[in-house]
Amino acid sequence: MASILDQLDRLGDEHPHKLLYSYLDLNGNPIESYTYASFLRRTKAIAGHLRKGRRFAAEDRILLAYPPGLEMICAFFGCVRAGLIPVPVYPPSSRGFQSALYKMVHIAKDCQAAGILTSKDYHASLKTNLTRSGVSASGVDVDYISGLPWIVTEDFVDTISDEPFFGTSEILFLQYTSGSTMEPKGVMVTHENILETCPLVIDHPSPVVVSWLPQYHDMGLIGCYLYPALKGGTTYGFAATDFIQRPVLWFDAIQTYRATATAAPNFAYDYCLRAKRLSKESLEGCDLSSLRVLMCAAEPVKPDTFTRFLEAFQPFGLKSESFYAAYGLAENTLAVSLGGRNIVSVNKRALALGKARMTTEVSEIGGATQIVSCGTPSRVLTLRSWIRNSTSH
Repeated sequence: MASILDQLDRLGDEHPHKLLYSYLDLNGNPIESYTYASFLRRTKAIAGHLRKGRRFAAEDRILLAYPPGLEMICAFFGCVRAGLIPVPVYPPSSRGFQSALYKMVHIAKDCQAAGILTSKDYHASLKTNLTRSGVSASGVDVDYISGLPWIVTEDFVDTISDEPFFGTSEILFLQYTSGSTMEPKGVMVTHENILETCPLVIDHPSPVVVSWLPQYHDMGLIGCYLYPALKGGTTYGFAATDFIQRPVLWFDAIQTYRATATAAPNFAYDYCLRAKRLSKESLEGCDLSSLRVLMCAAEPVKPDTFTRFLEAFQPFGLKSESFYAAYGLAENTLAVSLGGRNIVSVNKRALALGKARMTTEVSEIGGATQIVSCGTPSRVLTLRSWIRNSTSH
């Protein structure tokens, strides 16, 4: 059976000292880093401790509840190597705590989780938030996740060589949908899914990726952490909250590390265009010419935002062929279509009925709206005729 571990282990042997992951603070300073070799050692250590004492059975589902950082990625690969199935979840924080906790409990029950991996600080903050919120009386079955073993992984640093391992599961991990419109639903992502779709999304070797996308979301986890690793690349990550607080960090990291790929939802491009978010002084010397891929996805792509962002950043080296819209979903392991750059005018009423009717006459302008192309479907897919308003993911 094909395994992403085979690919990663091979790359670790070929260039053990090459940087694989680096995580940055608000000022762009690296606070965590792993080479290919050190990352493999770390994941093997976690895997050994997870198997110690045979606390889990083969293919047990294990929730990953971590704040932004590299420990979640280490735990993900540790689970895979131990023959367990990781399930990344949004870690409930003080903001929107009850709703996020409800989703976490739902996911734990739905996948019949056998345990939860987390960090020491996050586990402590979760307990504090539970006490403050009084969520136990709100109908959320906190006892369910409280009764599961919570395992802090930071201390798993020594390798346990004599611990028996299961073979890797055919299912690589469970990717749950956001739950924004209905209960979160789990998608079974296999090793084969990732290995087949990786070259379709990242078309160049040794990519350098900059990402602030959430690591529990498919675009962040798959597109910015799994794919680059399998292509022999490097990912520089930082927290989404740091992007919101200091959006120039995104551009600084792209320039500093000569990034070849990055991605974000439409709101981020719009956010960067707002007055006073990025000053002229902060963009002095900004150079985006290294980018081969600047993807706009994960939510509706607005024509005005798309056009204005391209116009605003072409003077800083952004190439029009690098900037495009895409559509995807967790059920298809990230990408369905790529390379959307065309903007067309269509009839609003027809669009509401699920039909794309182009407007070509001046008299039709009042009843028209613009939509951005989602690009060309992947060559491995067969798509039926469909339309989802003017959304792009």
